[in-house]
Amino acid sequence: MMDSRSPHSPEDVPYGEILTSIVQRFVQLVGAPAALNAARRIPDLQVDAEGRVLDYDRNDPLNTLHLLIEQYRSVFGDVAVTLSQQAAKPIAKQQTESILQEAGFASQMGPTRILVVDDHVLFREGIVSLLTPQSDLQVVGQAGSMAEAIVQAHELRPDLVLMDIGLPDGSGVDATKAILAERPSTKIVFLTIYEDDEKLFAAIRVGAMGYFFKNVRSNDLLKGLRSVARGEASIPPNIARRILEEFSRLPAAQPADSQSVELSAREIEIVRELARGSSNREIAKRLVISENTVKNHVRNVLSKLHLRSRYEVVEYARAHGLLHPPSRPVS
Repeated sequence: MMDSRSPHSPEDVPYGEILTSIVQRFVQLVGAPAALNAARRIPDLQVDAEGRVLDYDRNDPLNTLHLLIEQYRSVFGDVAVTLSQQAAKPIAKQQTESILQEAGFASQMGPTRILVVDDHVLFREGIVSLLTPQSDLQVVGQAGSMAEAIVQAHELRPDLVLMDIGLPDGSGVDATKAILAERPSTKIVFLTIYEDDEKLFAAIRVGAMGYFFKNVRSNDLLKGLRSVARGEASIPPNIARRILEEFSRLPAAQPADSQSVELSAREIEIVRELARGSSNREIAKRLVISENTVKNHVRNVLSKLHLRSRYEVVEYARAHGLLHPPSRPVS
C-alpha cells in the first residue's frame, strides 16, 4: 500500500531541529537578544534562552518556518534567507531545497525554475532560447498540452509556469487551477495572443501573477518574470487599467462585521494599498516601512485570507468594505 502522506509531512522532517539550527545561527551572528526577540514574535514558536526551539505550530510547520525566515529577513535583509538555508542544510540534507521552496523561498536559493507551456513548438523553443542565457532563470521543462503541463508541474515542481491560454486539450486557465490546487506557491504567468477581457479576467481570478501578450518585448517579459519570481505581480499598464475598470464596475458589497475580518490594523492598511494597485515600493514609502516588511505583510494577508494573488485581495477588499478607511462621525 502506497504512503499517502506528502513528501514533507511533519512526521518525515525534523522541523524542530531545522528551526533551532536557524535561530541558533542568528544567535551566533547577531547576539541572543536580537535573534531571540525576532523569533519570539512568531505565533506558536517557543524558544529558550539558548535558541533551542521548544514548540512550534505542528499543524503547519512550513508556515512557522516561512514566518521565521521572513521575520529575520525583515530585520537583517535578504541575506537572512541564505543564512537560514546554510543552517538548515546539514539537518534536512537533500530535502532542504524543496522544503524552503514550499515555504516560499525558492527564488533565494538559485535560479527561478520555469516550466514553459505552449502548443506551438517553434514559439516555445524561441522562449526557451530567450531564457536559457539568463543565469537567474532556468527552464526545467516544456509542455504542449494541458495534460502535459499538469503532469510536468507535479513531477518537476517549478517555481514559475509560463502558460498559454489556448491548448489543444483544454485551457491554460484549467491547467492553472489544477497546478495551484496541488502547489499554491507556484507562480503562474500567462503569455498569450488573446486580448479579450473574458480570458484576461479568468486568468486573474484563478491566481495568475502575470499576464502578457505575445507581442511583448523580450526585455519587458524578462523583467516581468523576475518581478513575479520576487513575489510581485507583473501586469502591463494597459492590462492593469482594464482590470481596474472591471473592478470599478462591480457592485459594492456591504461592509462585513468586525468579527469576519481577522486582519490587524496594519494588514488592513496593506489591503487598501493593494486595492489601489500600489507596488511594494510605493506601499513601503507611504507607510514608512521597509519593502521586506511589506512583502511579509502581503504574504501574511494572503495566508490569512486563503487567497492566491493580489487581485483576489482587491476582490476581498470590495466584498468587505475595505477599499476606503471608515469615515469619522461628524461631531
